[in-house]
Amino acid sequence: MLAYLDGIKRKPKRRKKKRKGALVLQQTVSPFDAYTYLHGRFGPPNGMQTFLAKDDSDNLFHWDYNLRAGKKELLFIGASEEVHVWFDADMSDADCLRFIENLKADFGRVSVEKGRFARTLEKWTIFPNQYLAIANRCGELYDAIESALPKIEKQILADRDATQKLMSAKQQKSHAKLMSAVTTAPTELSVLTPVMFESFIGLIVAGLIKPEFKQDQEAFTAFVRSPLNQKLTQLANHCKGFARPLTQNNLAFGRYWSVVNKRNDILHGNVDPVRDALEVVYFDRKRPLFKSGGDRLRQHWLRLLDQYKPREVIDDYIAAHEFIIEILNHLTPPFRHTLGLIMEDTQPGWDNRRKILGRLFPGHLATTVFEGLRYDWQLRA
Repeated sequence: MLAYLDGIKRKPKRRKKKRKGALVLQQTVSPFDAYTYLHGRFGPPNGMQTFLAKDDSDNLFHWDYNLRAGKKELLFIGASEEVHVWFDADMSDADCLRFIENLKADFGRVSVEKGRFARTLEKWTIFPNQYLAIANRCGELYDAIESALPKIEKQILADRDATQKLMSAKQQKSHAKLMSAVTTAPTELSVLTPVMFESFIGLIVAGLIKPEFKQDQEAFTAFVRSPLNQKLTQLANHCKGFARPLTQNNLAFGRYWSVVNKRNDILHGNVDPVRDALEVVYFDRKRPLFKSGGDRLRQHWLRLLDQYKPREVIDDYIAAHEFIIEILNHLTPPFRHTLGLIMEDTQPGWDNRRKILGRLFPGHLATTVFEGLRYDWQLRA
């Protein structure tokens, strides 16, 4: 098979001919190894898929090599995470295994050319966008609360006969969903909103920190561990792209800081039985005597709204977003545009050599399956 590979030559124009064998490489040979080998040996890709591919990463197939060994054709087609090999011959599993073995052995023969070309490639690391993951969850909670509140106001708070109407099974299920929307959802959103904001700040630091400052490990560590208000005012000093610094007298800054204080109370479990009182009730032995009367269910809902404060939680969530927008507006337009793209990317990229962020892939996944394909992990000797 090595002799077979040695004899293959580039074919400038491909004849339309029925393929008699196909193999998908997912496990044995990576797209990186296949492409750098083929490019190092034959030069740039020369097939129709290469010609048809868009000049971005949003393609089913990105490159292909149409090669010939004597009268036999050999076609390599590169998808994002697999390589398709089409043979102009019937290939048994044993034939395919020998082909893979000889192909990998030939990497060594052209290792200099392969390595030289590999060093010209951009190297990106993909990292998780924690901000987007948390922001998406916060958005779901916001929608749940915002949708439930008008229904609660209409079906329960405005109805002084709420208990009797709850007796139907349908109404009970409806109330159960509303209950979650004004208890569980506000609790989760109030905790996640500051986490969302700080993950946004973390994204700025990760992508825009000045390289020379990060090299001073002691100073950089002190900066990332500093209190949030200090870190915010120092962003313009230590991060690229800021047109002007943030100041603590900024209105959005001050509004958001009340959210931080509430978060601290939650995290530290701060409760004041007098300050946080929901209701006053007297007891004669074990007989409860409420100072205010009303429908039992309706009164319970009123106390839940006082306890979980869903409208206030929504206002705090909006305040966090307003502060995020304010920080973005402190960036120069090019950096604001880049960061905006990264904020929407589930798995952005980082080029460590150039110290830049990048959006590497579209917001959707695309793949295809052809009938009758064999995969390298299915081969049996």
